[in-house]
Amino acid sequence: MRKSAVAMCAVAAVGAVAVVLVPATSPEVSGGDTALVSVVVNHGRTVELGPDETRTIEVEVTASDRSGIRAVDPIGLWGPNYATLKVGPMSCVPLSAGGTTSRCSGEATVAAGSRALFDDQAGTWFVDLRIRAADGDRYVSKNAAGFSLKRSARFDLAAADPARVAEGGAVTVRARLQRADWDRKAEVPQQGTAAYLQFRPVGSDTWTTLATARTDADGLLAVNVPARGPGAFQWYAPGDKWTAGAVSEVLPLEVDGAGAHPGQ
Repeated sequence: MRKSAVAMCAVAAVGAVAVVLVPATSPEVSGGDTALVSVVVNHGRTVELGPDETRTIEVEVTASDRSGIRAVDPIGLWGPNYATLKVGPMSCVPLSAGGTTSRCSGEATVAAGSRALFDDQAGTWFVDLRIRAADGDRYVSKNAAGFSLKRSARFDLAAADPARVAEGGAVTVRARLQRADWDRKAEVPQQGTAAYLQFRPVGSDTWTTLATARTDADGLLAVNVPARGPGAFQWYAPGDKWTAGAVSEVLPLEVDGAGAHPGQ
């Protein structure tokens, strides 16, 4: 059996990820005035892991107690289907002269290619920690904060055909959407996923959605649109709870004809 139940703050090396959180849950055990102020994973950015990618991310905990913070130990991350990740030793630095509030930082290694992280473990994860104060007070929670771990996604084979056309002429815009498969250590077609074809006129910074399409069994997309003016196309897929969003490369379009104006 590839997975088994584990205690929180276990040392099993699995993968995980990131976002800024302020705790919303009550501690399971608390003694004295020790308080958790915030938790930040990967500087507040979601980690999007490729099929065989390893990254080191920072975990930062800010806590307070009238006597000062002695340590955050143990600390771990846990996710769906018994997934866990150990955070290394935390180094604490007081944020004020009085030393009542400290910021403690450590690192975790995220290894998608380790055969310890599986597709069904993407989604919402939680931080499990114990904060120890200088006077013996403590704050303990298995749900100190939540964060996201997502499979990476990307477009390839993007093309606008033809790249130069007369005004009003038809343009076929294509792409393929793939995502990381941690089980296979490979990228696989993302099937049945909504993607948006967008256009930006020459001289503009704004992208406008022209059409919505769904990927086929091979992850392929194709939309025919009339050329209204020069500019560029791109594909956009917003992602979901388990898979990261993706944006294709920019595909320039040249339009011949005196009547061609940006944005028209």
